[in-house]
Amino acid sequence: MTDEHFLDDADFIDRIINVKNLQENCFKYLEDSSKDLLTHKIIFSIAKLSSEKMRPVKLAEISLDLFDVNEKSKQDTIRLTIEKSLSKCGIVEKLRYSHNDVKYALVAYRFKKIEKIDSFRGDRSKSLELFEIPKIFWPVPDEFFQLISKKYGIGETLKKINSDFDNDLILRGKYEDLTREFSENLSQIQKKLSTKFSGLEELIS
Repeated sequence: MTDEHFLDDADFIDRIINVKNLQENCFKYLEDSSKDLLTHKIIFSIAKLSSEKMRPVKLAEISLDLFDVNEKSKQDTIRLTIEKSLSKCGIVEKLRYSHNDVKYALVAYRFKKIEKIDSFRGDRSKSLELFEIPKIFWPVPDEFFQLISKKYGIGETLKKINSDFDNDLILRGKYEDLTREFSENLSQIQKKLSTKFSGLEELIS
């Protein structure tokens, strides 16, 4: 549980990067065969709403998303479904800030199905398959996309500068000044991506 009402960017990024192991009886909630079940719908509703709002979400918000109404009976059904299955499986986390302030967030956005294998050497697990919540539902900060856009733009600019220099369209002095300036900017962006958003760029690309 966190003391903040809103998970910070780093927390959401950790949830995206980390892979949560699930037993087969829990992994089933993510599979297409369960897409008509309330458990499956709740998972994707939380993912969608968290991505839109960049914070954990309330039962009322989930209820409105799934049923177009905000009734206590609907909220109770969602809450009990989460508590009896999704929280126990470690898919959804309940964040209680006060008696009347409870929100929900996904523990992870990538899940691995595992199978327990009993042997005389002790229990071990076998990885079976990986499931990803669709990337359009990942709570990725706008700053990340802004940095990626700038990185791409500067990269293309450097290519153009090099091309112009090779074609004798700019003088060497101007070429060196421009290359230095844009290379420094690119280095700063890459440094920020590697520190604040470490691991996320590779997953998004």
